[in-house]
Amino acid sequence: MKELIFEGMGIMYMLAVIVMFSVLVAIGIDFLSGWRKAKLRGDDHTSYAASRSFTKILIYEGIVLIGICMDTMLHFAWAMFMDSAYYVPLAAVFFGIVLCIVEAWSVREKAEKKQRKRMDDAAAVIASVLDKDTVMSLLQNRLKESAGEGHREVLDKDDN
Repeated sequence: MKELIFEGMGIMYMLAVIVMFSVLVAIGIDFLSGWRKAKLRGDDHTSYAASRSFTKILIYEGIVLIGICMDTMLHFAWAMFMDSAYYVPLAAVFFGIVLCIVEAWSVREKAEKKQRKRMDDAAAVIASVLDKDTVMSLLQNRLKESAGEGHREVLDKDDN
């Protein structure tokens, strides 16, 4: 029973570290876009921006660590009552996605009007690609193609 409770925790923590790194990268991108915007406006580069970014890193990474703690508790509870443990740090991933969205929003706000228009256009293209009906029709077409290929293989085997 003891081995079952700890099963998969290494994988879960590796995924959580990837989430933490992803949030750190998003904060870095936001910092660099803010630095560039300040440079373009001719603003002074002060330690205040760096200090705010350091505080943001502590807060955001703390939120992800809280998510990892929640995932650890959920993992133990799941392992105690189910036959197998899950390996995905759900809370950490959720918090990481939310924090990366916040950082992307911040980068967009710092962008110039022309760049924001380009970002909005790119988001619209992505949204149209991810549209449920479009995805379903693509999947259906692919399934039809796969089914057709499978029938050809059967026919080829019958000819031999």
